[in-house]
Amino acid sequence: NGVLSLLRHPDQLQKLREDSSLIPSAVEELLRYESPSQHTARLAPDDVELGGRRIPKRQAVIAVMGAANRDPERFPDPDRLDITRQDNRHVAFGWAAHFCFGAPLARIEGQIAFETMLRRLPNLVLEPQPLVWRHNLGLRGLTALPVVFGDKPPAANPVIPPTP
Repeated sequence: NGVLSLLRHPDQLQKLREDSSLIPSAVEELLRYESPSQHTARLAPDDVELGGRRIPKRQAVIAVMGAANRDPERFPDPDRLDITRQDNRHVAFGWAAHFCFGAPLARIEGQIAFETMLRRLPNLVLEPQPLVWRHNLGLRGLTALPVVFGDKPPAANPVIPPTP
């Protein structure tokens, strides 16, 4: 999802190419912008009112992290990818007692993957063909990422605009 997002936002990819020190913040922003894990089920620990609705204690609820990570009350201009975004406390890895204990490793893996991609595939571009998303309610991802890498500079290749 992160590579796709960067290829659809060439200005952000160019920033990353020009300044690799942005990779850690890019990983965080890409997790926020296009979270691979979209929701999680929880039980309400107490009676609570949320958005004018009463949720009784032990009621099953679905927390939609993909929506929370685009909340305009939490993130200024939430639908804009900004690898320099500050105060990026997303919930892509969950939160509190349910925070993913593998998050530090996933962040390191993301940083290594983007460092390697920028170094070894500097001319990577999205191939102009339909994207097929996996049919999975919990995880968001493509079945394949059609890319081309070769001798053409990135500016000479077409960019597929984001789909709504």
